[in-house]
Amino acid sequence: MKRSRRVLFLEFNELTYTIIDRLIDAGKLPNFAKLKREGTWAAPEAIERPPLLDPWITWVTVHTGVDAAQHGAYVLEQDSSTIRAKRSWHYVMDAGKSVGVFGSISAYPPRPVPGFMIPGPFAPSNETYPPYVSPVQALNRKYTQVHQKNEQEDTVFDMIKRGVDLVSLGLKPSTVARIAKQLAQERFAPHLKYRRVCLQPYINFDFFQVLYERYKPDFATWHTNHCAHYMHHYWRAWDDSQFLSPASPEEKKHYGDAIEFGYGVADDLLGKFMKLIDDDTVLVLATSLGQQPYVKDMYKDGKLAVRFKSFSRFLELVGADGATDLVPTMIPQWNVRYRDADKRAKAISLIEGVRCVGGTHERGLAVEQVGDMLTITPLGLAKKEGDIRYFFDNTPGARVEGYPIDELFAVDTPTPKEGYHDPKGVLMIWGHGVSRGAHIPETTNLDILPTMLTMMGIAVPEIMKGRVLSEAMSPGAWADAPRVPARGGSDGAARAAGDAP
Repeated sequence: MKRSRRVLFLEFNELTYTIIDRLIDAGKLPNFAKLKREGTWAAPEAIERPPLLDPWITWVTVHTGVDAAQHGAYVLEQDSSTIRAKRSWHYVMDAGKSVGVFGSISAYPPRPVPGFMIPGPFAPSNETYPPYVSPVQALNRKYTQVHQKNEQEDTVFDMIKRGVDLVSLGLKPSTVARIAKQLAQERFAPHLKYRRVCLQPYINFDFFQVLYERYKPDFATWHTNHCAHYMHHYWRAWDDSQFLSPASPEEKKHYGDAIEFGYGVADDLLGKFMKLIDDDTVLVLATSLGQQPYVKDMYKDGKLAVRFKSFSRFLELVGADGATDLVPTMIPQWNVRYRDADKRAKAISLIEGVRCVGGTHERGLAVEQVGDMLTITPLGLAKKEGDIRYFFDNTPGARVEGYPIDELFAVDTPTPKEGYHDPKGVLMIWGHGVSRGAHIPETTNLDILPTMLTMMGIAVPEIMKGRVLSEAMSPGAWADAPRVPARGGSDGAARAAGDAP
């Protein structure tokens, strides 16, 4: 019988088959193995290339079905009003269906929807829809910034108070026990603090499950970044065979199991999601890009991340006044808004005039602009040794002798950069009506949204140039959903900008 279905879209950021297949062969990822065996899988290639090969661009490509030149997203958690294309949830709502968005990039600011909407953890505020789940966003934002070392951890009293609120929203006793066990292990083995990153997706699954079962959305998303984090920091510790220099014995001892641990958590969570859906729901697991070992001749031992000790003090020292909305994103970047065009131009000139002497680059920082927002990134180092200083060439009155690196920046990540973005990603589709054991050899990240819309019985607009992956759909099991012209004009633009149902 032909019919449309609901879709649960799992955004497991930056997974790669290089690791998945190796761990499946070792018998360590049973749920990923089940998806490949019982469903359809592919390795979609992101259409973006550096410098656009970043998840805050490629995920918007996935959710809009168009490229960056059309959707206009270039900054992490860029305000929806500056994104020029409708996202997946807009198309679903246009079809009269309900949505549940949890952590997806470009969902800020949230708007009233038939369901729920919780933006990603790098959003600039705790806003959610409905508002009663804002403590969930407050927790995600808080501990993302604690991890980034931009905020202090809660006191015991604050943890207890926050915990009472979160239990009422779905935090399970088993997850509380998991948190307690992790904290206890860190007391005896401090290096195991790296595992703390995996608490966040477990906590978020608890909240998502309650929301999903309450609202029963036709289309739901859920995002986790924990595997990407582990690959960026610990790939060489797990397997240094492709790197220009080997991992130290200490690095292997402390972090050699981080990759396997992170993917194991992903597999465990995948199993929970597989049990959550019913026969009328298809599970789609995807990335918008992948990762590969970070191998660069300039950084034979890996690139050391350089983060601001105090971003506001740096802006004050360099003379870039007039800034608002200072928002930390992924280490070591910050987003900062300059509403005044003259002050924004001045800030760009001053920051681009910062020069690093004794490091790897002559430039000290990179600046990207989208509208009135600047993304400011300190450039990394090959080594932190000797007298490294920063000179503010365009700042009147700046110190002639420069500023020592330790005055402005911290270089304190436990390992250098060990993984970086690769166009080749992951796509797995599983559920009733999905072709079993099928492999699609060629596809891109533009094909994911047209396929999901078709599965939901929603017509694919002609603006989308990706194809429907019909190989994933068993013949005769799906309702037809022909392509239709994209709705244009001010109404379409307003809907895309406003995130309104």
